[in-house]
Amino acid sequence: MRTVFTSLILSFAITACATVPPTLDPVAFESERSLIASNPSIASSEAALGTILARTDLTEDQRVDLLYLRADKRWEAKFDLPGAVSDLDQVLLLRPEDARAGDAERRKVFAATEIDNAQRRLAQLQNLTDWFDDKVLMGDLDAAVDRYRTSELTPTDVHLYLLRESGFVCDGEGAPVHHHGPEPDYVAGAVWCSDLSVS
Repeated sequence: MRTVFTSLILSFAITACATVPPTLDPVAFESERSLIASNPSIASSEAALGTILARTDLTEDQRVDLLYLRADKRWEAKFDLPGAVSDLDQVLLLRPEDARAGDAERRKVFAATEIDNAQRRLAQLQNLTDWFDDKVLMGDLDAAVDRYRTSELTPTDVHLYLLRESGFVCDGEGAPVHHHGPEPDYVAGAVWCSDLSVS
């Protein structure tokens, strides 16, 4: 009888342990978060944050922290502000009592104004560089890239950096990014990536 009872206790303990969801190690999390926070590239930061936020072993605190970080990076880079607002909405839903909630609400107001201004500008005639910036701000990078490719105009150095970091521009063989006039030094050898899945 004692053996049966001991076996039942052991079985319940194993089942209980198996149902405890795993969580990301705090040291590993802080290391990954620090790397992303210090990364100057919005494109690679977006990719890294998208990957880590897709994990199922984040604690709620970790998820909230990463959503704040992505919203901050998007705001600072004027990159996908609607996405930044969505991140802040998730934060306020998950943790309305968070000490940063007031700042999140203010940031949402400022972002809404920036989005409204960008939409107004996009409804008017713009040169390509300004239009590109506003499309990036609205989170529509693919359309902005397509316009540059079809226009055959050379991206600015800032735009080329974003295009390269986002995997749209490569070095090597392919359709050249620059077509007309003297080639600027910053664009030397740049081509449009032919296979975006391996860029």
